[in-house]
Amino acid sequence: MGEKHKGIPHRLRGVELERWTVQRLLKWTEEYLRGKGLASPRLEGEQLVAHLLGVNRLDLYLDPHRPLHPEELATFKGMVKRRIKGEPLQYITGKQGFWKHEFVVNPRVLIPRRESEVLVQVTLETLRDWDAPLILDVGTGSGCLIISILADLPNAVGIAADISLDALRIAKKNAAHIKVTDRLALVQGDLLAPFKEEAFHAIISNPPYVAEEEWNSLPKEVRGYEPSHALKGGKGGLFYLNALVSKAWRHLLPNGFLALEIGWQQRHKVEDLFEGKPYTGVSFFPDLEGRDRVVLARRR
Repeated sequence: MGEKHKGIPHRLRGVELERWTVQRLLKWTEEYLRGKGLASPRLEGEQLVAHLLGVNRLDLYLDPHRPLHPEELATFKGMVKRRIKGEPLQYITGKQGFWKHEFVVNPRVLIPRRESEVLVQVTLETLRDWDAPLILDVGTGSGCLIISILADLPNAVGIAADISLDALRIAKKNAAHIKVTDRLALVQGDLLAPFKEEAFHAIISNPPYVAEEEWNSLPKEVRGYEPSHALKGGKGGLFYLNALVSKAWRHLLPNGFLALEIGWQQRHKVEDLFEGKPYTGVSFFPDLEGRDRVVLARRR
């Protein structure tokens, strides 16, 4: 990384390229990202360098004196520039860990988040003793929900639906990587529109639930890079939640259930959505912060 690389501290300029080792690059990256205000500079630096070299983070410390080639340094400079401009690390590396697996992601799908694992856990616990359950995932995105569930329930069969063909392509890649392709069908369509008479043991979804009035308060990384159509839920964030609650019961088998991820401040409004509908046992489940994150209700 020579003088042409703007942003490199003066004390590092002019250092011979062959002296840039993994260890030196990790140290510089951590310092540089910290100076730019990133919350986890060491971890992100490790992830960026590991992605550059096609290894895992542990391998970086097993061969710390490995030299970096000029082409690798040039590529790395571009990665760092993207990160400090606000692009999510997951879109730079093209992957994100979720539940027990690593998923391919790109800007056409939401980045899987830890709080969404609550929906996976609740669904698994509810279906654990069922025989060959059929599960529909509405708005599947990367497929992280349904693929994680199928991987843990070898007798289950799933359908992943999304309005975005690009998202379904990503879900297909993830299904192949995690080896559930033979038990997962992909369907393009808006919410439940593709399904007429079909009925399922479970319908799950992480629908768009960000209220339009809260959009501008989201972090720049989210607003500027993640697909807004997968986040914006209209006034109060209830448009898609209401659509699913209103129609999902028609596609549930007896004792089947609907499980939805919701915003942590939406519990009371979501409870109102179930009023007068043919559901029973409406229950809420918290995330690790103790905030209501998933609602589950059975068809009467």
